[in-house]
Amino acid sequence: MPWYPPLAQQPAPSSGAALLVPSITWDRPNGQRGSCRTQGGGSGTFEEASWLKTEADCKARCAGEHHCTAVEFALIGGYTRCEIHRLPVTHTFPLPGFDCFVKGSGRRQRGSAGGGAMAAVAVAVPPPPITVVTPAL
Repeated sequence: MPWYPPLAQQPAPSSGAALLVPSITWDRPNGQRGSCRTQGGGSGTFEEASWLKTEADCKARCAGEHHCTAVEFALIGGYTRCEIHRLPVTHTFPLPGFDCFVKGSGRRQRGSAGGGAMAAVAVAVPPPPITVVTPAL
């Protein structure tokens, strides 16, 4: 299994600060809500960022990371979970409360604007330790 470097530790922006990230698209891999899955049906390699409390913060974290291919965000009761995926995600497994989004280049095939432009995104993300989760094979 390939090794990927850990996500960069980013200092938390001060209130109202903006992080400059590429404009990207977020699509559900097979158009369905659920948990992220790789081609073989497994959950792949990801890092859990449970301190991120919103889907927008989860996506913003991934947007600034070159090796991030997708995010999975879950809101179950009062518990939130953000996974930053490193391997290609091909589909979802139907699971209530879970959403999987594949990171795109910002280019849409049918003429959508935004391809490759830079966008300022306000992010308030504290830099706690990252937990690496590698599922047993």
